[in-house]
Amino acid sequence: MLLVQRAEAMDVAPIGHPEGRPAEWPQWRAFRRLRAVLAEGVSPAGDIVYTPQLVSYVVFTNVVAAAVAAFTVRAPSDGVGAGLLACAIYLMSIFSVRLVSGVSSIFNASAFLHVGAALTLGPVGALIGAVAESLGAQTRYRTGLFRTAFNLPLGFLTNLSAWGTYSLFMLSPGHGALYAGLAAMTAGFVQWAVNHAILSGLLTVTTHRPFWRQMADHLPLAPYNLCYGYAAVGFIALHDKWGPLGFTFALAPVGALQVFLVVLARRTREHEEQRDNLLEQVREQSVRVERSYDATLIALTHALDARDKETEGHSRRVVEYTRLVAVQLGISGTDLKLLCHGALLHDIGKIGVPDAILHKPGPLTEAEWQVMRRHPEIGALMVEEVEYLAEARRIILHHHERWDGRGYPLGLRGEQISQGARAFAIADAIDAITQDRPYRRGRSFDEAREEILLHRGTQFDPDAVDAFLALPESRLHQVAALRAGVALDLLLSGDQRDARASATAGVAVTA
Repeated sequence: MLLVQRAEAMDVAPIGHPEGRPAEWPQWRAFRRLRAVLAEGVSPAGDIVYTPQLVSYVVFTNVVAAAVAAFTVRAPSDGVGAGLLACAIYLMSIFSVRLVSGVSSIFNASAFLHVGAALTLGPVGALIGAVAESLGAQTRYRTGLFRTAFNLPLGFLTNLSAWGTYSLFMLSPGHGALYAGLAAMTAGFVQWAVNHAILSGLLTVTTHRPFWRQMADHLPLAPYNLCYGYAAVGFIALHDKWGPLGFTFALAPVGALQVFLVVLARRTREHEEQRDNLLEQVREQSVRVERSYDATLIALTHALDARDKETEGHSRRVVEYTRLVAVQLGISGTDLKLLCHGALLHDIGKIGVPDAILHKPGPLTEAEWQVMRRHPEIGALMVEEVEYLAEARRIILHHHERWDGRGYPLGLRGEQISQGARAFAIADAIDAITQDRPYRRGRSFDEAREEILLHRGTQFDPDAVDAFLALPESRLHQVAALRAGVALDLLLSGDQRDARASATAGVAVTA
């Protein structure tokens, strides 16, 4: 494959047409269609860094190619056939296609013709193929003089190596169709090796990546060249029998293949555009569904807040505290969002606790504590059938478990408790210690740190405690000031939430 068929092929803006021409003229409609086809799959060419090593390499390649051409190239014995092949290679080059977006390789069927032209016409065929391909690349991709100055000798030396290999085989006593096929396949392989050796040398000069690694990257293309060489026997046989007319027989399937590639690429791009549009619609719908879920969760929390005005803003604050601790623990993305759901709904089971117990001003009796301690199980049952809240259910059920196993309702110990619930336990304790209650004043964050550190390894997960202690106090004070009910922005998905956090120093302050 020639350089123009790789990712290094140079792209160009669409070809313009004269202003003021009547758009309805058939010839201009055809021209616009052609211009559109040529513009497909074309992206801006990258800049060239003209290092001394790169310029020297390209100059050396040109000198070698010019010297070899001077000693080998002669006028073609079949001018009509040579012209026919040159036109075919040029046309296929300008209609090269990138079959799949995001894939660097550029394809056209001219690779079949290069081997055929070289083996049939000799060195002049090798030169004709290189010139036609380079001009096609310039037409389609505006490769520029420097790139063309490399593409042309690369193509000539590559094609000439195939002719030289085939000629050596023909000097030996072997004969027959199978022998000719073997000789042509070997010629195709040598064409691959020379092409990618020269190209890998250029890439090694520009990227300093080892030469053998560059060659290894190109190795999967070698089998194609074996096929190109084998197919070239058909060019030789048909030309020997019918002359230039024989070339037309050989060109017909190759031309059909090129048309197929163009049509396939156009259809693929259309399907990719449709796919991208559908994916965008799915993403938009997913966002709407998620926000609907979140709004439902917030409504449930508002229902609980309406029963317990003494803890105004508690749900909002513990969501924020939980998020801060969880980020310190390395929780992010979807896991962080689901954890925030659990933190938001942690006390939803209190809806099932009688008002007389929930609002009792004094200490609870043991019987009343038994009822109160059922709220994690009640909350877990409330969301049991909601698949979307499967992870949040674990937070609801585990949020009163202790690291030492003395919590409730299940008496879980250590890592049996979900990581999210262990992070939430810190957040719940922070808010309980620092907020005012009717029966006591809230304490400072320094006192909260001392209290939580005192229970490190007993009530609380040591890692979660360390994560809390690493938080700046300024961020904790911002959270403590929140009194309004929980807002939808608290439940944004990972990246969105993190971006909002960066913009507001970690806390959303709007009501």
